[in-house]
Amino acid sequence: MKALTLALLLSLPAIPAAPLKPLRQPSTPMTKRASTGRWYLAAGGHAVYCYGPVMTVPRANGELERVVTFCRDGSAMVPLFEPTGPVLEPAGPQHHQERSKDDPSKPRFPRL
Repeated sequence: MKALTLALLLSLPAIPAAPLKPLRQPSTPMTKRASTGRWYLAAGGHAVYCYGPVMTVPRANGELERVVTFCRDGSAMVPLFEPTGPVLEPAGPQHHQERSKDDPSKPRFPRL
């Protein structure tokens, strides 16, 4: 009886296995924030694209340093560039001045 069952099973055509589903990608903070990011200027002078918040962390010598977190290149924290000079005011007059009719910034065209 066992031999008959075994012969019957071996004579049946093989059933192809169903295709495997692709594995799900692991969920990380970088993949969760992939749609929201921003470009920053790093302290080294290069641009970095990061998804996380800007934080202030202490350095080894006790000073505070601004860093941006969760960057596209895989870095957890990148120090930000901070200008050391004075903050420049926007160009132009601070108050509205009336322009004269002979102002050279506006070309005068003859009327026809």
